[in-house]
Amino acid sequence: MISTWKDIAVVMDATEQGQGVALHAARLARRQEAHLVGVYGIQREPVHPSESYARGESVRHVAERHRRADEEHVLAAGRAFSGLAGALAVSSEFRVVWRDALDQGAALRSLHCDLIVAGHPKPRDLPDGWTGERLLLATGTPVLLIPNAWRAEAVGQTVVVAWNGSRAVRRAVNDALPFLLAATQVVVLAVDDERNDRTGEDSTAEITRHLERHDVTALVRRVDSDGAPVADVIWEQCADLHADLLVVGAYSHPRTTELLFGGVTRTLLAECTLPMFLSR
Repeated sequence: MISTWKDIAVVMDATEQGQGVALHAARLARRQEAHLVGVYGIQREPVHPSESYARGESVRHVAERHRRADEEHVLAAGRAFSGLAGALAVSSEFRVVWRDALDQGAALRSLHCDLIVAGHPKPRDLPDGWTGERLLLATGTPVLLIPNAWRAEAVGQTVVVAWNGSRAVRRAVNDALPFLLAATQVVVLAVDDERNDRTGEDSTAEITRHLERHDVTALVRRVDSDGAPVADVIWEQCADLHADLLVVGAYSHPRTTELLFGGVTRTLLAECTLPMFLSR
């Protein structure tokens, strides 16, 4: 458990959405006085049907065209990232991960940081496997997902914890402590806790006492779904509270190395309208 982040990585591209995510990450790095690492992955350009018949000298020209396109994308992303970091006086570095899938996985696993910031859904210019969920699984590092449509400057002033008493959400609360410490308001939201053995009054009281010991004052809000989808209830409560961050837990199966999100978490991701903090 840490009270501040020292290294923050942002997965980015040269699109407008990617630059917006990088800006949020840079602002967060400035608040935390953290080092910011810009990570740019090269996605192979689609092959035009005519190129599939290339032979001899034509093959070299096709390869050269793709190489130049890659270089242009990298230079554009690097310049934009350096400009953001410089404008906010943030310590930074820029890394490029090339297109081979195995190398990408190894590069991500070697990325040592306290938090990864990524767009949601994945920006179109990034490799197909670079969703926030897969980044979480590959690195084991908490991930902050910023919806591409998110336009508000603030992230983490009003934080809602989707509490169900599970191991995953308890871990997420601890990993999100830097956000919770800096927040103006923290709300522990328990939906249908009377029907869940893990989220009874004792459970919510314990987590609020735990947070108090870390100088975080949290309010508890208990809500009955009345048969409505739990994810819908969570989003309604976030809107009512004007929340700008939702903290949720995720877990993975050690044998399949695949994320096994419950139905509620999957729905939250599919309908994500505000920044989400994921941990496992």
